[in-house]
Amino acid sequence: AIWIESMNTVLDDNKKLCLVSGEIIKLSPTICMQFEVEDLAVASPATVSRCGMIFMEPQALGVTVLCKSWVERLPEDFKPSGVKFQELFDAFVPGALTF
Repeated sequence: AIWIESMNTVLDDNKKLCLVSGEIIKLSPTICMQFEVEDLAVASPATVSRCGMIFMEPQALGVTVLCKSWVERLPEDFKPSGVKFQELFDAFVPGALTF
């Protein structure tokens, strides 16, 4: 959980990544960082105050979002089958999960 505290300087307006080795990497003004965490149990108030938060219950997303994301990241060889994968998923998985 130490890694998130190391991100504080990147999240500040100065956008400097301070590595454990002591090296400092200045990020360009056009770089915007976004990351997703499971929880904020180990984040300090300083870190939380630097972030914009969007909280969503996992149940609110449903499984359709997972399939859509998976289809979007299919290797090029399988991209033509993506629509069919999504159709089959939509036809069978939600019903199977409620069974």
